[in-house]
Amino acid sequence: MWWMTLLAAVPIICLLVCLIFIKFSVVKSATISLVLALYIALTVYGMDIFGLHIAVGKALWLALFVSLIVWFAILLYHMVRDFKALEVINENLKSFIGDKFVAFLLLAWMFTGLLQGMSGFGVPAVVVTPILIALGYPGVKALAGALIGHSWAVTFGNLGAAYFVIQGITGVPLDELAHAAWVFKVIGIFLTGLAVCFVYDGFKGIKKGFLYVVCVSAVVAGSAFVIIFFAEAYPIASILPALLGLVTLFFMYKIRSRSKEENTEKKSLYRGEKLNIFQAALPYIMIVVLALAFQFIPDFVYRNPAVSYSPSFPGIETTLPEFAPADAEPHVVQAETNYNPIRVFRHPSFLLLAGVITAIFVYKAAGAWDGKVFKGAVQETVKKGIPATLALVALGTMSLIMMDSGMTYRLAHATADATQQFYPLFAPFIAVLSSFLTGNNTNANVLFGAFQHTVAYQQYGFNYSTMTGLQTMMAGVAVSIGPTLILMGALASDQKGVESTILKKLMPIVLLIALVMGIVNFLIIGEMPLFPAFVAQPYTPYYP
Repeated sequence: MWWMTLLAAVPIICLLVCLIFIKFSVVKSATISLVLALYIALTVYGMDIFGLHIAVGKALWLALFVSLIVWFAILLYHMVRDFKALEVINENLKSFIGDKFVAFLLLAWMFTGLLQGMSGFGVPAVVVTPILIALGYPGVKALAGALIGHSWAVTFGNLGAAYFVIQGITGVPLDELAHAAWVFKVIGIFLTGLAVCFVYDGFKGIKKGFLYVVCVSAVVAGSAFVIIFFAEAYPIASILPALLGLVTLFFMYKIRSRSKEENTEKKSLYRGEKLNIFQAALPYIMIVVLALAFQFIPDFVYRNPAVSYSPSFPGIETTLPEFAPADAEPHVVQAETNYNPIRVFRHPSFLLLAGVITAIFVYKAAGAWDGKVFKGAVQETVKKGIPATLALVALGTMSLIMMDSGMTYRLAHATADATQQFYPLFAPFIAVLSSFLTGNNTNANVLFGAFQHTVAYQQYGFNYSTMTGLQTMMAGVAVSIGPTLILMGALASDQKGVESTILKKLMPIVLLIALVMGIVNFLIIGEMPLFPAFVAQPYTPYYP
């Protein structure tokens, strides 16, 4: 069986080697890995042509789901840049936050967390990265900071979408799962803050930002504790803490700058040739306002078929070849109803489109409109959007083939079998794998949420609530290295070919965070737990 596990890892290893070491483009790397995954799935793992059609259909739908975000994000970026709105935002931010380090930390860590709390699916990276670049930060630094900076807020982001998905899949009581997730959320908040400092200026950045990170993390973690343990308001467990963290960081900077007698002069708002700061920022303000407003739309409205579109896919079962090991079992994939729905009032592309429309009206009202500039922005969007969609199709197809053929599941099960009682230490790396393949926390939880839950208790007797909370929090942090999200952020900020550099910069950071979470997880629920109360818990069976 070991050779089947080794073959299952080949497409992932190939993708990493092509991206990080050979430095191929995402399209080329994903295509090569896709061919390998396809061959292994058909010849070794027993996927038939019908199963292949199902996997490709899911991949095409996911590519459409993400492409809508990418195309509108690219268009919005070019509009606010080419009409000089970013210049106005840039000058005002520099005026009120004179310290470039603090501005970077505030935008890449807390502001992205706020956006993630309201929306998600790549919006923080595609919105904040261009702003950071306009402020004068190098593109790679800006994108890497926004990607790792927003990741602490992912699980309870988008009004808790990923959290409620894993709770529904595993059946863990809401409060138990939230309490366990909070423990790892604290680690995520603190370490992603340090990671943003490191991205900015290595260990010098960590030294400079340590006090900011400690104080802000305490406020964010403390407010999340109140929200989760007392109010049980899980949908706002990222929004409100991020907002409080943003305010705390800003006022810490103001207090420290005054103590150093810096920036004490009265500031005035910078106005561009055609646009003032309100007009320049209004497209982004509209995104934030609508993201909040849409969360209060009743479920029966946004789930209505008239404003919600999704396909359904039948279930499949692989047929293993004759040479497969005797103990190998066919992989069963359940039927999917309403697969990854595109909901008009919840999909991030609608928010980005609202930003584009707002920009058009504002620029025309301000006398800044130029038809040739808009035409150029559209042309650039098409030029960059087509290769992005091709890359998303290739990545998505590779991932779905691996998942539906059972290759991904075998990798996870082999890890559990090999590590046994030490599995709590290695469990975060399964979460990293799930986010790397799927590109978002929700799908990562669908992929391995039930696996972490059942392996934890049924196989080894570990606490399933803690293991499930670990899965969703670590998978949230690991979305920062998902090739899909990296590609989205790169294209939305007009950066071509930086994917391998970003992956090489963030991969060690994410793996280090996974190691820390694994150690904490092992200390909580391992064979000799520091907190025995976490282990003494009745088992709730899960039936897939």
